[in-house]
Amino acid sequence: MVREKSEDARERILAACSRCIARTGVRGLRIQEVAKEAGVSTGLLYYHFGDRDGLLRAALDFVNASAAARAEDASIRSPQARLRALLHSEFGDEDGVREGSTAWNELRASAVFDSAQAEAITASTRSWQESVALLVAEARDAHDAGQPPRAQDVSVAPGSPDEAALVLTALVEGLSGRWLTGQLDVVAARKAVDVALAALGLFRGADVSRP
Repeated sequence: MVREKSEDARERILAACSRCIARTGVRGLRIQEVAKEAGVSTGLLYYHFGDRDGLLRAALDFVNASAAARAEDASIRSPQARLRALLHSEFGDEDGVREGSTAWNELRASAVFDSAQAEAITASTRSWQESVALLVAEARDAHDAGQPPRAQDVSVAPGSPDEAALVLTALVEGLSGRWLTGQLDVVAARKAVDVALAALGLFRGADVSRP
């Protein structure tokens, strides 16, 4: 019971930190503001995260985990569909999506001037990219398994899963900034992802027009 309460407090603090970053940015973030937003004492916040940098690193992981959780759906079984859902989950009108994307972009921008934050961003991006690469590999294996021997790899673009994952994650990061600033809507951002997936042989071209 004590552990459950501790984990609940930790989650509330991280959710509050994400909201505060999305609202005022990293430079304007104050420990006291996060504690007040979460409804906890500053002492409890320091107990869980040590200092401001520890809180920011944990908030980054929280934002990424939240995005991955949104993409999870037991009804989506094929690796192609799971990959598409994961990339699409970065854009949307659902609760927390814009807030999480704003926090992620703000944390990434602050890393340009903060070496400690840059290390955290690098590790987080690497983890996300590895998850995408695994799905790309699964999708290609599934594609090959369903094709006659002579037809295998015909529609699969060259490049390793790691290279494809780099292209896809970099694309999503760029689209996210444009979506947040109103240059793209959700449908256009998701369609751009589908175009890239189709070009990599990971999505049927006939379905590109679907959001």
